[in-house]
Amino acid sequence: MKALLVLILAAAVGYVAYEFAYPPIAEVMKFTKHVPKPEPKKEVLIVEAPKPKVEPKPEPKPEPKQEPKPEMKPEPKPEPPKVVMPAEPAPDPNGFVPPIFPPVEQLTQNWSIIPASYFSQPKQVTMKKDLEIAMKVGSGTSKASFKTGGKVFVMGQNGGNLIIGSAPSSPMRGEVAMDDTDFKDVFIAAYEQIKVVRTEQARKAHEYQLAAAERAKNSPTTGAKAGGGNNSKPEKDKDGTYPILMASMKSGEVTEIKPDNIKSWGDVNQEKIDGTDYWTINVKYETQTMFGKFETEAQARIKNGKVDKWVYTGSGEVVP
Repeated sequence: MKALLVLILAAAVGYVAYEFAYPPIAEVMKFTKHVPKPEPKKEVLIVEAPKPKVEPKPEPKPEPKQEPKPEMKPEPKPEPPKVVMPAEPAPDPNGFVPPIFPPVEQLTQNWSIIPASYFSQPKQVTMKKDLEIAMKVGSGTSKASFKTGGKVFVMGQNGGNLIIGSAPSSPMRGEVAMDDTDFKDVFIAAYEQIKVVRTEQARKAHEYQLAAAERAKNSPTTGAKAGGGNNSKPEKDKDGTYPILMASMKSGEVTEIKPDNIKSWGDVNQEKIDGTDYWTINVKYETQTMFGKFETEAQARIKNGKVDKWVYTGSGEVVP
């Protein structure tokens, strides 16, 4: 065992001596056996890489002109669908056209001027507030108290005031503001009623005219005379009037119709009415009502060379 350790130790010493001690001694003693021969130097051929050709820079091409963009027109709005209205029927030439009445504000000029004819008979109104009113009788004056809801009678107008009395026959007169009473309501109610009445009268007058035209077509005639006696056709004057009607008005056979309030003179027709043959002439005229003047139509019925009667064409009543 010791011998083996000695052997290993000797080998180690020999190796260390060979590696570290021998080279400097060999260098001194000029031993070269142990120096490895240097490898011959290889010549390195350096080849220059060819320089890259410098390409000429291309001239910048002009930028293509941008074509103008077409203007975008706004899209047209879709047209609304056409509504085809049914064709209105042609107006009936024989149809009734109701009369036109002015509004109450126009009739009264905004309540500043009530038609004087409205006060031809005292109108009862109601007080809207308690008032003490100075009442005059001749040159004397006294105070009268009126409670809300009390009744007074209107005799006339003085600007925005109403002239009142406690009774239609009372001689005492006082004034009260129009708006302190229900006068406007009373007036409007009466006006609406008269419009209904006048419209109905006009409708009946229209129906009467249609019936009269039919009667005239079916009425037998014998030239200028009919019905026996002196029943010749009335003549029309150059100014459009009828002498036979003018004579009737001047003699007082009718008082409501005057030559100066006649607006139009109709044509002469021959009709059989209630079994009697008449020459008939319609006239349109203005008549005075409590709400002012309104157009009215009347008919003169002529028999045996004179006016037998004047009647309203709407109602058939005799015209006073």
